[in-house]
Amino acid sequence: MSKSRKHKNAFKLAHQVLSITEINFKKHYLQGWTELTVEPQTSSGRLLKVSLNCKQCRILKVSVNGVRVESYSYIDPTLSICPQESEKRNLEYFNACHFEAVASCDVEWSLGNCELIIKIPKEIYDNMPDALKMRIDFSLDRPSGGVHFVDAADSKYLHMYTYGWGNTSRLWFPCVDSYQEVCTWNIDITAPSAMTAVSCGELCEQLLTSDGHRKVFMYTVTVPIAAPNVALAVGCFEIYPDPVMPEMTYFCLPQLLPVLKNLGTFMQEIFGFYEEFLSSRFPYSNYKMVFVDETYQDIASYSTLGIFSTNLLHSSRIIDQVYTTRPLMALAVAQQYFGCFLLQYSWYDWWLPRGLAGYVAGLCMSKMFGSTWYQHWIRQEVERVSEYESAHSLPPLYGYPGGITIEEPEMDEPIEFTGKPIIHTHLMTSTELEILATKAHLIVRMIQDRVGQELFLQAIGKLLSLGNAASGDSKDYSKWKSVLISTAGLIKALSSVSSKDITTFVEQWICSNGVPRFSASYNYVRKKNLVELTLKQEVPRGTNKFVGAMTITVQEFDGSFSHSIIVDDFYTVHDLPCHSKLKKSRKRKMIVSTGEEVEIDVSGTESDIPVLWLRVDPDHAWIRQVTVEQPDTTWCMMLKYERDPNAQIMAIDSLGNVPSPSVHSALMDVLACTNFYYAVRVQAANVLTMVCSAAGVSGSLTGIANPMIQLFQRLYGTRVAPNILKYNDFSDVGAYYLLKSLPLCIASIRSPDGTCPQEILRFMMDLFKYNSNELNKFSDCYFVSSLIDALAAMVTEKATSPETTTQGGYALLNDNVIIKYVLEQVTEHLNLEQVLPSYHSVISISCLKALRVLQKCGHLPVDPALFKDYCFPGFFVDLRLTAIECLAEIIKEQQCEENLMFLLDLAASDLNLLVRLCVYKSLAKYPPFTRKFESKLNTVDLVDKLWNRMISGLSDDPCLRNSLAELYSTLYGRLTPPCISQVGIVIDLKEKTARTSLASPVNTPQ
Repeated sequence: MSKSRKHKNAFKLAHQVLSITEINFKKHYLQGWTELTVEPQTSSGRLLKVSLNCKQCRILKVSVNGVRVESYSYIDPTLSICPQESEKRNLEYFNACHFEAVASCDVEWSLGNCELIIKIPKEIYDNMPDALKMRIDFSLDRPSGGVHFVDAADSKYLHMYTYGWGNTSRLWFPCVDSYQEVCTWNIDITAPSAMTAVSCGELCEQLLTSDGHRKVFMYTVTVPIAAPNVALAVGCFEIYPDPVMPEMTYFCLPQLLPVLKNLGTFMQEIFGFYEEFLSSRFPYSNYKMVFVDETYQDIASYSTLGIFSTNLLHSSRIIDQVYTTRPLMALAVAQQYFGCFLLQYSWYDWWLPRGLAGYVAGLCMSKMFGSTWYQHWIRQEVERVSEYESAHSLPPLYGYPGGITIEEPEMDEPIEFTGKPIIHTHLMTSTELEILATKAHLIVRMIQDRVGQELFLQAIGKLLSLGNAASGDSKDYSKWKSVLISTAGLIKALSSVSSKDITTFVEQWICSNGVPRFSASYNYVRKKNLVELTLKQEVPRGTNKFVGAMTITVQEFDGSFSHSIIVDDFYTVHDLPCHSKLKKSRKRKMIVSTGEEVEIDVSGTESDIPVLWLRVDPDHAWIRQVTVEQPDTTWCMMLKYERDPNAQIMAIDSLGNVPSPSVHSALMDVLACTNFYYAVRVQAANVLTMVCSAAGVSGSLTGIANPMIQLFQRLYGTRVAPNILKYNDFSDVGAYYLLKSLPLCIASIRSPDGTCPQEILRFMMDLFKYNSNELNKFSDCYFVSSLIDALAAMVTEKATSPETTTQGGYALLNDNVIIKYVLEQVTEHLNLEQVLPSYHSVISISCLKALRVLQKCGHLPVDPALFKDYCFPGFFVDLRLTAIECLAEIIKEQQCEENLMFLLDLAASDLNLLVRLCVYKSLAKYPPFTRKFESKLNTVDLVDKLWNRMISGLSDDPCLRNSLAELYSTLYGRLTPPCISQVGIVIDLKEKTARTSLASPVNTPQ
C-alpha cells in the first residue's frame, strides 16, 4: 500500500463527558450521551468537520455548541470487508480488504476520516470559538461486541461490563478511539438502585433519582487517559475495601466475597514491590478490581480499573490456581503503569508498554515465588516463543519502514501507512498477540541485561517522572504527550543514562522477526589446553543472521568459567582456554557453580580431560533454540552436579534420547532426591517413562514399572504397608506436584508389546482405594483429576488376544480388565461431579478426556452426543471448552457434516464469548480437512458460510473475525478453495495487484 501524506490533526481533544442514562438488562439495551470538548488546531483556527470513531451505536442526536447538526455521515467500512462475489474467496484478498478497512478508520493512518464525520454548522463555522462542545446522543440495542450482558435466573447475579480488543471503545460510545489522544474525563452512570456502577477515575458523588429506582454514579478522571482505557461494569456487586490500602477496592458477585478476601495480602505485596522497584508511586489515586463472569480474557486493564474473570478467584484450599492467578494479578497492576498510564505512541510501539509490564511483573513474581521459579518461567517463555516463531511467521515488534530513529515524528502528524507487516489488535489472532507480548517482555529483559538493571531502571524512571509531571498539570495540553512512550524515546532515554550502543541489537531483535537455532559441539585440544567450540546458526527463511555477544559456560574441575564470544556468522569456531590442570585420577574434586567443592567419580569419562560439560547461553539472554552435542555420561554428570534447574532439565531432555540402564539410574536418583527443584523432578519422571518403555522393548530392564512404583511407595506410602497411601498432606508444594505427576508417568509405561503391565493396574487401584483427604487442609480435586488422567494413560488400542499371557518375562493383563476398571472409575467420578462438583470441574474435564481416549482406542463406540450435551450452557466454561475440543476431534475422524454445523452454529449463537472463540480454535487445531486432502465436508456451502460470516458477520468482534480467518487459512490455505471455480484464481491475482494502494478519501479544505 502506498504511503499517505502527512496531515496535522485538525483538533485537540481537551475533555470528554460520558453519561450512560439507561441500562436495561432484560432487553440488553444501553442509552446515553457523550460531550467532547475539542479545540481547533488548523492554521485558520476553523474546523469544517470533526471525525470520530463509532460502531454499532444508533445515533439519536448530534449538536455542536447547542446547535443541532443534521449533516453527518456514519459509515462503518468493516461491516462488509469484501464484496459478495463468489469467485473471490481467498485469504490474500480478504487480508488486503481487511487491512484497508481497518486502516481507513484508524486515527493514526487515516487522513482525519473515521466512521462518524460531523460537519460543523455554518453559523458556528463563520464565528468559530476557541473550543467546540460536541454532544452526541446514542443508544445500543443488543450489542454484538464491546458490551456484554450476563443473564441469570436470579436477578442479583445480573451484571454487564464493557470489554475490548485493543482500541474498541468505539463499540459502545462515540470517541477518538486512539491511544494518542488523551484527555480528562467525567463519567456518569445511571444504574438500578440495587446495583453498583464501577468505572474509571474517582467516585465523587452518588445521587438517587427522584423516583428512587435508580442511582447515578459520578466519576472524575483528572489524569489524562485515552478512550481505549475507559470501561465500566454494573451489577449487584459485593464491595470489599482493602483494610490496609484504602485506595484499593474489590468488587465481586454475590457469595464470592469469602474467596475474594484471599487476594488481599498478596495485592498489598504487589503494590509495595512496584513502588519500591520503580521508585514511583502508583500513578492513580485509586484502583478498583471487578470480578465478572463470561469474560474473553482473564484480565483486562483500564485506567484505575481492572476487570477480571471470576474463575481466577479461589479459596486457600486450592494450590494449583495460585500459580495462575497471582502472576495475572501482578501483570494487571503492572499494566496500570505501562499500558494505562504510559501509553503506546503508535501501533509500531505496541510492544513497548506490554514488554515493560511483563518484565516488571516477572520480577515481582520472582520475589514472591523465588528466583528458581523465575528462571524456570523464563526458560518456558523462551521455548514458547522460539517454537511458535519456528513454525509461524510473525511481524517484527517494530515494523516502521526505515527502522528506528532517535528523533520521532511530531505528535500532530499521523504515522505513515505502508504495506509492511504491523502489529494491530484488529488484524491479529489472540494467540499471535499473546506470543508477541511474551516476546516483548523477553526483549525488555535482554535490553536490561545489556545496559545493566540500575541504568535501565533510571531510564524507565525518567519516562515515569515525565508522565507524572504531565498528568499533574491537567490544563497544559502540550505536556500530555509525555504520557506516550515510543521505541525511539526508550532508546533516547537509555542513551542518556548509558554509553552502551544497542543499535545493532535493536535492528536485529526489535526491527526484525524470527529467532535463531544454534547447534553446538566441542572438543578438547590437549596441546593447547583449550576447548574448541563449533557453533552453527540456522534462521527462518528471509531472516538475517543474528549477531552479538553470547555467554558460554564451561564446567572444569577448578570451577565454572564463563566466556563471552561474538557470534557474527552462520558458522563460527571459538577457542575457549581451560583453567584446570590435567590430572589422571579416578576420583577428583570439583568446584560447582555455587562455589561448593564436591568429589566426583570420573571413571566413566576421560579423566585426563579437565572439561566436564559445556553450556550455551545459560541465562537465556537470547531468544533461541540450542542443542549441544555431549556424551550421555557428560549429561548424567551435569544432571547430578549442576545446580541450575534449567541446566538440569536440559540434561534430562537430552538423556531421554539415549535410554540405557545408566540413564535410568541417574533419573531415578533425581526422583528420589528432595534437593532438586520440583519441576526438575517432574521432568525426570516424564522422561523416565520413555526410558523405561524403551528399555523394556530392548530387554535391558525387568519389571520395568516396578522401580518407579517402589519409589512412589517409599515417598508417599505408609511404612507398614507401602501400597497404602499416607493421608494427604499437600503442605510441601514440590512434593504435591511430584505426587500428581508420578501416577501419570507410571501409567504411561508400556511393556514390549505395547500394552500396560499388570503391576500398574494394581498400583492405580491402590491409589484410588486408599486416597484419603480427611486430614488435609488443601483440596485434592487436582490430584484426583491427575489420577483419572493416569487411568486414561493406561488405555491402549484394543487387544487382539483376550487371554492373559506371558511374554519376555512380563505379565500382560487382559485388556478388558483394565478397560472395565477405567470405565467404572470414570463413570463413578462423573456421576459424583453432578452432586458435588470439583473446583473448576477439573475432575469432570479429566473424565471427558478419558472417555475420548477410550473411544479413540476402540473400547467405546464414538458417540458425539455425549460431548454435545456438555457443550450447552449450564456447565462450567472449562468443561464446555473441553467438550468442544473433543467434538472437533470427532468431526475430523468421522467427517460428519451435522456435527460440524452444530459447532459453527454454536459459535454464532452462544452467549459466552470464550465458547465462541474456542469453536474456531478447536476446529483449527483439529481441522476436518485441509486443502491437500479430499473431503466430503469441503463444499461450496461451507465456503459460503465461513466466508460470509468472516467478511460481514463479525464486524464488532475483531478477535472472533481473526480466529475465523485463521480457521479459513487452515482449511483452504491462502488461495481460493478448490471447490470454487478455478477462474477465481486469475481474478484474485489481478485483484491483489489492483488493491495495493490505500484509498485516500477526498480532503475538504479546513
